[in-house]
Amino acid sequence: MSRSALSREFLMPLPTAIRSQVDPAAITKVTRLFNNTLGDVLTELIQNARRAGASLVDLDVTDTETARWLLVRDDGAGIADPAIVLALGKSGWDDAVVRREDPAGMGVFSLAGRHVDIRSCPRSTGEGWQIALASDDWQSGAPISVVPCDHPFGTTIRVRLEGDWANNLEAVVNGAARYCPIPIRFKGSILPQQDWLAGAATIVEENGIRIGLFNDTGSSRHMPRINFHGLTVPCALPSIDEKDRNWWARVDILDAPELQLVLPARKEMVENDALAALRETVRRAIYRHIGSLGSHRLTFAQWTEAEELGIVLPEAQPLLRGWTPATADMNSESGGPGLVSAGDLVLFEHFGAPLEQCAAFALARDGRLEGRLADPDEAMAGYDWYDALPRITALRFEIERGGDTHVFDCTQLPGLESGLVDRLNLVLELSRPQPEMLIVPAPVVIEYDDGHFWSFEEANILLASPGAVSPEELVALLEASCFCASDDREADSWETQNNRFLLDAREMATRLLLGDDAALIERLRAIIAYRAQWFVPEGRQFSAVIGREAIDIRIEPISTLAAA
Repeated sequence: MSRSALSREFLMPLPTAIRSQVDPAAITKVTRLFNNTLGDVLTELIQNARRAGASLVDLDVTDTETARWLLVRDDGAGIADPAIVLALGKSGWDDAVVRREDPAGMGVFSLAGRHVDIRSCPRSTGEGWQIALASDDWQSGAPISVVPCDHPFGTTIRVRLEGDWANNLEAVVNGAARYCPIPIRFKGSILPQQDWLAGAATIVEENGIRIGLFNDTGSSRHMPRINFHGLTVPCALPSIDEKDRNWWARVDILDAPELQLVLPARKEMVENDALAALRETVRRAIYRHIGSLGSHRLTFAQWTEAEELGIVLPEAQPLLRGWTPATADMNSESGGPGLVSAGDLVLFEHFGAPLEQCAAFALARDGRLEGRLADPDEAMAGYDWYDALPRITALRFEIERGGDTHVFDCTQLPGLESGLVDRLNLVLELSRPQPEMLIVPAPVVIEYDDGHFWSFEEANILLASPGAVSPEELVALLEASCFCASDDREADSWETQNNRFLLDAREMATRLLLGDDAALIERLRAIIAYRAQWFVPEGRQFSAVIGREAIDIRIEPISTLAAA
């Protein structure tokens, strides 16, 4: 007989059907199903007491000659069959509890591996019993003696209290009681409790759950979001951020058996159809509440989503943020003009700091668009009021010098030398309702390419007239158009870099507007103010004559005339 034939003769036949089963050896690994933290254990025992109809859970600490113990008592229905305690996966709850909560029969096993005494008296029989479990009994399979005892209706569990359990007991007990739906007493005092939805802007109750909607941006929105009868767990729930309000939700489960926890740890929700439906319910509740407020600032995409969920809202408030010209340094603080009504607004596209700063300077002098400019917000595109707004889609400066006309815009830098020009205009192209061109006389333009990391000295300053700007105005324009602090780790602080830039900018502006001598004086004044003025004594002054070969400095009191 060949080897292959011999192998076929002794092979087991394939089964025609199979069924699910649990290997009895799994019970030997039961101590690894739970983390056995005090918080997990208390949560499971309180959940069992609540399911048993307890009106109170009483926690206490007692000492014996050999150990300190934590007592967990309840006045619930009690445990009719002691075998249920060690029957992993068999809950023994009645049909009503099973339908409402889908218990898994694992709660008592959170104590696995610990020395535990259990006493109970079921209301159904009135016969009390007790068992004692050593740490090895949970997985050994050895028989455990059940002894009759006198005990009031309900269950008492005594577990040895040691190590971290003893050190953290008070804090953990308070945490377990905080959102529990039944009272918890510890060492004779009822512990404070709080509604899981306290502080909500509104509460919606439907389909066995309570949904609390909150309007804030605090850290709470990233903490546990679902209260499962006192056990709080994290869960990704919808949040909807308007332009000025931030809506998020917490959920308090009352009677929703389809919403389940991942076993055995019960630290997260099962991702199933019921949870997906809950998320849609939360989203719908948020939109419905927003609609009840009378106005909103939802994006067009959110507004469309609300409509798809059957919630018809008016269009968002026609408000936009007033236009603020870009600055070269993204870290520069700029409060901006705030929100403005969209009734007569013009949207200003992005053209870069040098062009926008000089355009803003010219437009402020001109006045025709004062208070009418707004930053685009493409999240609002789709609303009728937004789509109807005119836009500045092109911006350029037309410069005439020596009979030649030059253009400075996002694509062209004429490279003209700093100084006066014959003509300088700002030209704006508007797109709606009809294409339109607006020409504005410009006092000054700073030709500078901030997108290619030019050095500040390469900026060209073109003036429409000798008195077009003051030195202070030009320094402010140079700072907004050209200054950008280096984030190189070897660079000085932002303040030091900015002070150095302003020193150079004042000298450049003064030289261009007032001449070389004025620039030298201004630079010297700035250096002295920065380096020396701070240590001049109160009520006195320095006078100095500074030459190439010598310096004469005198300190003297401030005269009455000088002080005045």
